[in-house]
Amino acid sequence: MLINFVNMATESPFVEIAKKVAEKILQPPLFVKRGAALLYQMTVDNQLSSKVNIKRPSRGSSAFQTDLCIFEKKSEEVSIPRVVMEFKTNISTHDVLIYNAKARKHKQVYPYLRYGIVASCATTIPGRLFIHNESLDFCATVSGLTGKRFHSFFADLLKDEVESSRRLEAIALGSVRRSRATLYS
Repeated sequence: MLINFVNMATESPFVEIAKKVAEKILQPPLFVKRGAALLYQMTVDNQLSSKVNIKRPSRGSSAFQTDLCIFEKKSEEVSIPRVVMEFKTNISTHDVLIYNAKARKHKQVYPYLRYGIVASCATTIPGRLFIHNESLDFCATVSGLTGKRFHSFFADLLKDEVESSRRLEAIALGSVRRSRATLYS
């Protein structure tokens, strides 16, 4: 399969291509969803109950929609988000600020979540990402990667980010104790 991202005018076709590659790469209990909504807040009323469906969030009900999300199935009723990928053709300052804010809100609910931007037409990561970023975990530029090179690059990205998410989950939920941690990798 030959993939040419340079000629893509919109992010939508690229998201579908990336989803198909992810479906080939991921093994159960991992799976990918396009357009998944993730909670950005958990509010309880004065009876300590929530009006939000925690297991099935929906956009507009304390949840933001994502481009692609890698989930891990924990049981028949529960799947947790591991990695969010937002797709752009190029990365503007506005994109960095918006996705940084979304990542920060999602991580308040899912502290083990990995969140990043994938740019289909950029060849290098712009300096504005490093200047304005606080909560994004990764950025990838894939212009010029085709076929097996893209598949291999994307497989490595997903493997690394899922592994980081699982490590963060173990630390955040107390099953692993650490005397030292690298906070930005």
